[in-house]
Amino acid sequence: MANFKPAPNSRAARRFYDHGAPPEGRRTSLAHGRGRGLRGAVLEPVRRLRDTFLDDLTGVRLLELGCGYGDELPELVRRGARAVGIDFAFERLRHTSPEVRDCAALTCADCHQLPFPDDVFGFVFGDAVLAHLDRERTFAEVRRVLAGGGRLLLIEPLDRHPLLRLYRRSAVRRGDVVRYMDWPELDADHLGGGYRLEPVGFSSALLLLPAALGVDGSGFRGLARLFSRLDAWLFRRSDWVRRHAWIVAALYRRSPR
Repeated sequence: MANFKPAPNSRAARRFYDHGAPPEGRRTSLAHGRGRGLRGAVLEPVRRLRDTFLDDLTGVRLLELGCGYGDELPELVRRGARAVGIDFAFERLRHTSPEVRDCAALTCADCHQLPFPDDVFGFVFGDAVLAHLDRERTFAEVRRVLAGGGRLLLIEPLDRHPLLRLYRRSAVRRGDVVRYMDWPELDADHLGGGYRLEPVGFSSALLLLPAALGVDGSGFRGLARLFSRLDAWLFRRSDWVRRHAWIVAALYRRSPR
């Protein structure tokens, strides 16, 4: 097993999210500001990887960890999943849309102590959720509820990208709520059935700054696609670049029982 960083304070995180603010604070513009089209172009490789790893979910019982407002759940259901979403912030679940409430079961629960029996899910999904949790306890609970041969997909922001690390140190002062992952924390066979890590965003992450300033347009989106191709080339050739990516998509398989 990997050596995990100390976990953020889960009680503080719950209080923070129950007030509805993002973990970076209300002033952040990298994640929630203008230039959404450009940011979307930078994130396009993440969406492609997610779709590839999710594949066909017909009839699969799926659990989303930290589902928040449930934005991902309708798409997971359209792929055929029988979806359950959990989050520890009741206020977020309370503000989910009727579409989300109609398509999936929602439960206010703690990922460190999942309210489900053993071996009940075929797929577990989480998007930027481990950064707020005790990693070891969460993996242990996922192993318990995931059936043999089942899969876990995590999309996690990493801590080591030089530009984003500088930004987080200067503008993000929420260490009690969020603690970003390091590559080695994910680079281990946590479920015993093999795994695959795919990094996203190195040079393309530089475009988050103009996106935060409201820059957009087809030229910049084309540049995002060009940088994404450059990143793919760099990731194939440099382990250092892989470990300093912006985001990693991690797919794990549960060992057979």
